[in-house]
Amino acid sequence: MPQNAPAISVIMSTYNRKPFLRRSVESVLSQTFREFEFILVDNGSTDGSNEICERYAREDARVKLIRIEENRGAPIGRNAGLDAVSADFVTFVDDDDCCEPEMLEFLWDLANQYQADISMCGSWNEFPDRREPYFIFDELLVMDKVEALHELLKRQKFNVAPPTKLFRKDLFAGIRFKENVLVDDIHVIYKVFATANKVAARGKPLYRFTKHDHNMTGFIHQNRLNADILNEYLAAFRERTIYLSEKVPAIAQRARYSEWSYMISMCMKIRASGDPELLAVYDKMIGQLNNDRQEILACPYTTESEISFLQQHVPF
Repeated sequence: MPQNAPAISVIMSTYNRKPFLRRSVESVLSQTFREFEFILVDNGSTDGSNEICERYAREDARVKLIRIEENRGAPIGRNAGLDAVSADFVTFVDDDDCCEPEMLEFLWDLANQYQADISMCGSWNEFPDRREPYFIFDELLVMDKVEALHELLKRQKFNVAPPTKLFRKDLFAGIRFKENVLVDDIHVIYKVFATANKVAARGKPLYRFTKHDHNMTGFIHQNRLNADILNEYLAAFRERTIYLSEKVPAIAQRARYSEWSYMISMCMKIRASGDPELLAVYDKMIGQLNNDRQEILACPYTTESEISFLQQHVPF
């Protein structure tokens, strides 16, 4: 790292988030850890968010403003931020969320204490009327690559959301967020984990995901199923299974099971919803589950409820 370079680069890509942006930016600038640069990417905003970005860039030398003339999706902004980092570690904060003042310090100390390529904390989901824990746990996890990928695929202690994670910048060498997709992180973060040698996590809640009607991933928490998003997830998880099976063979069975488990869970939701617009994707998943039926039944990760679903709803 060059002399006087920041230790951490914080990337925030923003587009038309004026009601949330000041709070999000202030939560970064008020961190107890001071040795960071804040790469703020205005992704073609038209609601006045650009003026907010410009003011912070004028007033705080840590803010490095990047302007993109026309909004072409959040991945464009994140990739522009990655191309501009000068620190050895990088993290992401979404423009409608906020982090607790000690988050960067916590992640930095965790990464350095255990010489980890990725460090993680826990979080809250904040809805208009309530707050829910989101991957909060007390124990310390120090994992090698295979152990970390197991936990990532299980989604019990953490998931692929880039916030709450501090990454060694070199992990993104040759890896960028996929553009022209509905949900970008499902396509890329598992690849970053597959490159890491050591990962440290402690689920202290130091990040707050703000849940509102315009969240791209609001369908997860509100059970709003959509054929386009389901098809994107299915394609992404198929690609993930192939990628991980080749790059980290020890994780192949877990990756394959995660793909099946997602299909079974979505089939259950579609049956419960009775939405006729989802019948085509339902039939596609049932056909795939039928093709893989014997492998699924023989897999040690398959749960009793999943076996029951196969026996009741997936024909021989």
